[in-house]
Amino acid sequence: MHNGYNQFCPIAKTSEIVAVRWMPLVLRELMADIRTFNDIQRGIPLISRAVLTARLRELEHHGIIERRKREGRQGTEYWLTPAGNALRPITVSLVTGALFTRATV
Repeated sequence: MHNGYNQFCPIAKTSEIVAVRWMPLVLRELMADIRTFNDIQRGIPLISRAVLTARLRELEHHGIIERRKREGRQGTEYWLTPAGNALRPITVSLVTGALFTRATV
């Protein structure tokens, strides 16, 4: 895991999880109902398999996602937990902020 801010502030605690390189893009894919490892990687073509594996494990460790066996097929799917779904407004705010910044630059 990563070094944190060593603070109990909710913003700092959330940042320790989601403000890590590639993590917002992994969350974006999961929030778009992309469920399998290969499909997530297709949505983020520059992420290595090792880094994607590490990010998914971190999200699982923090209770943001859960791994499930695929129904009727081999393999694993990743699903957002209620804690993961609670991050949706943050993601929407990032998109809004990016669009605003792009419009004003």
